[in-house]
Amino acid sequence: MIDMNGKTITNLGSGQTPTDAVRKKYVNEKFFEKGVPVDMQNNLIKNVLAPVDEGDAANKSNVDSKSVGESDLHMNGNLIKNVKWPEEDHDLLNRAYVYFVAGKRLPIGGGIMHEQIDMGEHRIRNINPNPQNEDQLVPKQWIEENFLNRYNPASTMARDLNMDGRHASYLRESEQNHHAVTKGYADTKLSLLGGDMQGKIGMAGNRISHLGEPQHDNDALRLSSANDYYLRRDGANCMRNDLSVGGFRVRGMANPQTDQDGVNLRTLQASVASVTSAADTVVSNVITNHANTLN
Repeated sequence: MIDMNGKTITNLGSGQTPTDAVRKKYVNEKFFEKGVPVDMQNNLIKNVLAPVDEGDAANKSNVDSKSVGESDLHMNGNLIKNVKWPEEDHDLLNRAYVYFVAGKRLPIGGGIMHEQIDMGEHRIRNINPNPQNEDQLVPKQWIEENFLNRYNPASTMARDLNMDGRHASYLRESEQNHHAVTKGYADTKLSLLGGDMQGKIGMAGNRISHLGEPQHDNDALRLSSANDYYLRRDGANCMRNDLSVGGFRVRGMANPQTDQDGVNLRTLQASVASVTSAADTVVSNVITNHANTLN
């Protein structure tokens, strides 16, 4: 087993067999995402089993077997609940409609509006300050405590924002360091996890510190590595082993100053000439002295 330790596998090929790993794009195209409504596009869901629990989907056979037919319906003293507001003369009436027709008002105990209300510039006051359901009216104070004012730049978050895997769209380009940035802006920056530069870096006289040991020929080299593996032109370091020039010449060598200095051809030729001249002088002197002795 391979532990990816939170890393991703990129550039994955298309799966060919049932046991092959597949790409996210393939999963998105072939499977439904949990929690997201499914658009069936007028297609059927076939082979649905009969429901067992209340949350199970039902098939047509199950619905037909439990639906009311065209005969009379005997309620046996039971209620019909959640009846919609009637739209035609033959529709069943609910109690709210009866109250509305009778008094043209909502009951004090509450009810459901089915038409628009013209407030005439008046307010709705004394709203429950702690709404419990999504369809409840909410007071201004609750809005100010739970939502950011998009027109007020001083409006700030009171706690962390959990995006729950969603995207933040239509962001403006970053103006300050603490602003959220767009993906396009982030893509122009080099990730801390690494990446490929698309252009030159202008360091403006600044340094690159804590550089790692180079592993490849095109890796950047840190100063300590340069001093350890290469001769400096200013002579600040020295050879640590024999130097093989591979049959090439060492050019531009200065005249030696000490006994340990390398010797260039010019110095060598001068030394040979000097030795030859001295030898010629010695030979000449020996010949002259020998001739004088014979005389």
